[in-house]
Amino acid sequence: MRILVIDDIVTLHSGIARAVEGDGHEVTGVIRPADLEGLLIADPDYQLAFVDIDYANLTKDSGLVALEALERLHIPSILYCADAEINRLLYIFAAFEFFPRTYTLLSKHAGDTEVHRMVTSIARGDRPHDRAAERYRPPGGGVSFLHQLIERSTDLALWRALATHSTRALIAKSAHVSESKVDQFTADRHQVIGRLHSEVLELPFPPPSERNSNLVEVCRFARTHEKFFKDKDVERLVRQAWDPAPRRGADKRAGAMFRRKRS
Repeated sequence: MRILVIDDIVTLHSGIARAVEGDGHEVTGVIRPADLEGLLIADPDYQLAFVDIDYANLTKDSGLVALEALERLHIPSILYCADAEINRLLYIFAAFEFFPRTYTLLSKHAGDTEVHRMVTSIARGDRPHDRAAERYRPPGGGVSFLHQLIERSTDLALWRALATHSTRALIAKSAHVSESKVDQFTADRHQVIGRLHSEVLELPFPPPSERNSNLVEVCRFARTHEKFFKDKDVERLVRQAWDPAPRRGADKRAGAMFRRKRS
């Protein structure tokens, strides 16, 4: 197979190459997601990609940009992440949510043997469904954690306000909503975050017992994932996937009425 590695750490490119080239696989490294599209236009013949999620200060793009380019060409991907990346949790959820050819998740601390096992499995036509990735996949018959946190793209304005401010009044003003909307949003999301911490991260989460507990804990979560909530690519993907479709009949009637008023 021809394999891509999209990661800003060049030594990881050579590490994957070392693990698989003995079987005749060819490895090409790319440092930034933005470089991937040009490479694929010139040469789209790849059968697998290892994709990092975060590129630090090298670029504002996340691994979602790379996954989107790979998805268009039906190239399967393996998320290749460090273990202690709780602030990237939502990016991992988004990768499995929006890009079906994201096959699995592999730790950057995995040794050559594990990398070799994964590539060998995919090369023979298998699709690994290991436990490391299963917790991040959207459920077959329910609503994913990501979709419970963000029901539509307009929710992102509230998440950004929660990441920036800590009082109901300022949050409501920044997000252009009522304070009662802030209260309802934080109460609902506090429950989702509690289940997420328990079921996915296996961490305790404070119950909503104390005054302002919902607001405090949801603000803390928003600040942890601020980069995700501010990501324009995330907003675009959410809008495409979850925003209500325009009501074409109503839009046509409104347009006709506007034209009659002008005539």
